[in-house]
Amino acid sequence: MTIAHPATIGIEAASLETWLRNQPGDEAQLAIRTEIITHQRDDVLALLPGAEPGVCELGQHLANRDGLSLPAQPFDILAALGRTYAEDICVLTPQAEQYILSGAILCFPNRWRLCDKVGKPIIAVHDPVPDYAGQLSNQVDFFLTRLRPGRCFRRSNWGLVSTPTLHLPAAAPPVNPTRDADFYMRQEEQAFVKLPNTGAVIFTIRTTVTAWAEVPAPTREAILAQTGQLSPEWLAYKSIRPSAQQSR
Repeated sequence: MTIAHPATIGIEAASLETWLRNQPGDEAQLAIRTEIITHQRDDVLALLPGAEPGVCELGQHLANRDGLSLPAQPFDILAALGRTYAEDICVLTPQAEQYILSGAILCFPNRWRLCDKVGKPIIAVHDPVPDYAGQLSNQVDFFLTRLRPGRCFRRSNWGLVSTPTLHLPAAAPPVNPTRDADFYMRQEEQAFVKLPNTGAVIFTIRTTVTAWAEVPAPTREAILAQTGQLSPEWLAYKSIRPSAQQSR
C-alpha cells in the first residue's frame, strides 16, 4: 500500500465491478458485523429522510447485481447490507452546495460515533481532522460535486492502534511505534460511487487490522518514516505518542 501523508486525498480511479465485493476470509468479519447489528443496532445504524431514496437505489442495484433478496423498508435494507458486505456504508446526500452524512451502517468506526456525525455536512464530520478546513475541504467538496455516476474512486487510509478491536467508537491508548512491541496497523480501503438517479454518493469503508509484526517490512518502514514527519496535531489525531526527538 502507498503510505501518503494523511492530509493527502490520494484518490485513484478503480473498477466499479470490484466495488462492494466480498473477499476470501470475510466470513469472520461478517459474523462480527451480524452480532453488532443484532445487539447494537441503534449505535451503528442511522437513517435520515434524505437518505432513504439513495438507500433504496443502492439496494436495487445490489439486488440486481448480486441476486439479493432485500427487505422493502430503507432502514431494513441498510441493516441487511451491513450483514451482507464486509464494508461499512455511508450515504452522502447533496444539500445546497454541500454533502450531508444522512445515513450509514457503521459497524467498524475508528474513534468516532455515528450519532455524533449523522446529519452534519462533510466539513463538520471531519472537524477533528487537522488541516481539513480550507484547502483539503475544498478539494473534497470539488471531488464529490464533479463525481459522475458509473465511476468508482478509491483511497487508502492508515493508522496505528493499540487494540485489534474492529468496533472502536472510543479512543484507545496511543501507540509509540519506535518503542512499543504489541500494537497494530489499522487500514481503511475507502471508495466513492455516485448513484445515477438520486445523486447520492455512497462512501464505503473496508477495515482490516494487522499485527505490527505481520505488516510487510517496506510498509513498516514507510509508516515509521511518515510518522517522523507528522506535526504534533496529526500525531495526536492519529493517537501516536511522539518519540523524544519529535517532542523537542
